[in-house]
Amino acid sequence: MQQPARRTWTDQELAINGFERFALELEFVQCLANPLYINWLATKQYFDNAAFLNYLKYLQYWKQPAYAVHITYPHCLFFLDLLQDADFRAAIKDFSYAEHIRQAQDSFFRNFHSNRVAEAEGKAAAVPAADAGGDAMA
Repeated sequence: MQQPARRTWTDQELAINGFERFALELEFVQCLANPLYINWLATKQYFDNAAFLNYLKYLQYWKQPAYAVHITYPHCLFFLDLLQDADFRAAIKDFSYAEHIRQAQDSFFRNFHSNRVAEAEGKAAAVPAADAGGDAMA
């Protein structure tokens, strides 16, 4: 049996303004940085709803620089892209897969600072060597 078309509501009917919509969409997009939340959405069958999938496509505008500057958790944009893929949406239903992703994120964040410091020190050490070679040529 075919379901009737769902009614969409305007901002005026919902009594929200543009800033409130911006804040709500920003909050939702940033929630997508949490793989366990994405797993919850999958287990509650949100990804089986065509309207919800269309909403995820609509939210792609957050990748534009003018909007992305407001994002605190950039992983959410990566997951927003992954959610466009049906294979990922199916895989994330498995809690162990979502937990594996969460652990990988945790490892990344734990090591992020020390990796960046080591990288910066390596570049700093390489710069004087390059300058010394350049001065000899001059």
